[in-house]
Amino acid sequence: MNQKESYSIQTTKVWNACGYVRLSHEDSDKEESNSITGQKDLIREYFRRHPELIECSIKVDDGFSGSSFERPAFQEMMADVKTGKIDCIVVKDLSRFGRNYLDAGEYIERIFPFLGVRFIAINDHYDSQHSQAESDGLVIPFKNLINEAYCRDTSVKIRSQLAIKRKRGDFIGSFAVYGYVKDPENKNHLVIDPFAADVVRDIFRWKVEGISAGDIADCLNRDGILAPMDYKKSQGFRFATPFRVNAKSVWNATTILRILKNPVYTGVLEQGKLTTPSYKIKQRIVKPKEEWDVVKGKHEAVITPYDFEIVQKVLARDTRTSPGNTAVELFSGMVYCRECGAAMVRKTVPSGKKKYVYYICAAHKNEKTCSAHSLRDSVLEELVLESVRGQVQQVLDMEKLLELAEMTMLQKAGIQKQQGRLSKKQEEISRYQRLLDSLYENLVDGVINREEYQNLKRKYTTLLTEAEGQAEQLHTKLTHAMKVGTQENGWIEQFKKYQNLERLDRAAVVFLVERIFIGKDRQVEIVYNWQDEYQWLAGLLLQVQGIQSKQEAKKASGKEKF
Repeated sequence: MNQKESYSIQTTKVWNACGYVRLSHEDSDKEESNSITGQKDLIREYFRRHPELIECSIKVDDGFSGSSFERPAFQEMMADVKTGKIDCIVVKDLSRFGRNYLDAGEYIERIFPFLGVRFIAINDHYDSQHSQAESDGLVIPFKNLINEAYCRDTSVKIRSQLAIKRKRGDFIGSFAVYGYVKDPENKNHLVIDPFAADVVRDIFRWKVEGISAGDIADCLNRDGILAPMDYKKSQGFRFATPFRVNAKSVWNATTILRILKNPVYTGVLEQGKLTTPSYKIKQRIVKPKEEWDVVKGKHEAVITPYDFEIVQKVLARDTRTSPGNTAVELFSGMVYCRECGAAMVRKTVPSGKKKYVYYICAAHKNEKTCSAHSLRDSVLEELVLESVRGQVQQVLDMEKLLELAEMTMLQKAGIQKQQGRLSKKQEEISRYQRLLDSLYENLVDGVINREEYQNLKRKYTTLLTEAEGQAEQLHTKLTHAMKVGTQENGWIEQFKKYQNLERLDRAAVVFLVERIFIGKDRQVEIVYNWQDEYQWLAGLLLQVQGIQSKQEAKKASGKEKF
């Protein structure tokens, strides 16, 4: 070996190299060259052709965006750099390294040189060991800028595509909610999972019966029903969650409440609740409810809207259980004082060897701000049972009248009534709009001063807004009137379930009763669910009867026109 050759061997540096591979979700449909395997093969072939690079490891970030460097494998690689395990990083190209112009430039131009790290981007023909200071100082930042622009453009396109899918009712979640599975023929469509759906129905039924969320969870665990995460895994799904703390997931009150509050079980999709400020900032923020994408009827319901509505009312009430009981009391969260509006609470009063339970006003009990009046629970139960039976019978009688009445006449009467009201309201809106339009002219002409202008403008704007809201409500009622006799009257079926009611139970009470008021004279007032709907139909039937009476009178007098 000559002296020249000996000198060459002694000065050849060996680098401890790490290959870095990244694939984001938006790259999943790209060609094979961008795949994890493709990137690994390219880097290992580069190692083979450059023996001075000793492969120490290959770090992989699969499913991570290039807009941020907060990636687990990248952070592991940088930890190895700081401990001296590696001093060379090899990537397929600059876009695999990162798409954030500023951060990528910071690493390549400042951090890596400071740490003595050699950086190689194969397809971009960049090697910091052999870089041309002037040319690379222009080319590399420019390429990073192009990569960031690509990342921003991709983010905009993905957001736009997802927004379109949400608005047309496509399900875009990674996993179907418990009770459903993705349609094998259309991954954006939910279909019912029979087993899980039955569990969901049981959960809703138990809640109506007064069982707490915690006790429902305990019951499911005792019966060996798999919690949602483990159930999905049993079906072959790769499902994971950051909330998991045990080797085996279990039902808990939080999971139960999440199911009870999810309108997806009524056939309603609520999506687009969260967003990020930009493609660079991954912190999620909650969007205002009016900006959510809500679509109805794109998948089959597991729970009826009526059952769901009742459960939401139950959840909103005070439904604490008595000591030693697993179910809430019959009227829990439903009894109020007619005098002050405060809740009526249960109080046990011993009398000899017996104990009696009374409902008393909480305001009197706690602050003495209301009169001392009470009612025995057994008396209240008898009164409510009698009233419920009467209300159910009234609803059944109404249903018979609806069957006898001509639907066309019912619809006509309802439509005429609402059209008249809507027309008057639209005239009112037009009047306020004309007044607003004329205000500025009056100001210019000197009829009113600026202060009067501002006051009148605020007044008319408020009145206009109120009138427009009322018009919208009337339009909804008009639509309702057009659907008389259809599914819009499905609430009647809820009352029919209890036409043979012998004894009150929690389910009957929460389904039929909205609130119960007790006065100081021990008078009981019961407000029923769907009372507005009942009164609407009752008024409509009276209107139809009036029309029919007039028609009969005309016939009798020979004035009927043909």
